[in-house]
Amino acid sequence: MSGLVVTTAPQNEPLTSAETISYLRIDANVDTTLIDNLIIAARFWVENYTNRTLLNTVYTLSLDKIGQAELPIKEGLYTGAFQVPYLNYIELPRSPVSAVTSVKYYDDANNVETWAASNYYVDTAREPARIVLRDSGTWPTDLRNANGIEVLYTAGYGAARSAIPEPIRVAMLQYISHLYEHRGDDEGRGLNAPALVTSLLQPYVIMRYG
Repeated sequence: MSGLVVTTAPQNEPLTSAETISYLRIDANVDTTLIDNLIIAARFWVENYTNRTLLNTVYTLSLDKIGQAELPIKEGLYTGAFQVPYLNYIELPRSPVSAVTSVKYYDDANNVETWAASNYYVDTAREPARIVLRDSGTWPTDLRNANGIEVLYTAGYGAARSAIPEPIRVAMLQYISHLYEHRGDDEGRGLNAPALVTSLLQPYVIMRYG
């Protein structure tokens, strides 16, 4: 199993209150608390829909294990402990990844060590990005059963709003408009995002399997 938590949240949002109010064409004296909350909700929705992070965010990825090297392939059915097939990389959820700060590992006594960067390289050409084991590298061993590996990394287009692709920002404005117009609606089901929003975001969606 793996877990992903935000260690350092972005310093601002992809949209300002002023530009959102202007887009919605509402009274400039409106309480900005609702608008700010809608901007945050839209960012969360867009990031979850695309599997991306819009503004620089530091994440901690926790993994139980990486892969079982040289695992023999057997025929037939067997009863026993689950074993993970061999992998030579760690996939990093949420793109684009700009930096991997550290990879740490814990033994059963909770002693922590930093895995040497000479063991791996970071592949950011692929999405999702991944930490790839070098031919001369070796995975950490003697890990505790849960959360034995911790990866600290940064994802996002940058620290500035201007770094985010404009179609994504337009999709956010469209989604916020949809939420604003349907606030208070209760139809017993969630309101689906408009087709224009998903069309704008489709080129940026990263499909993940497993």
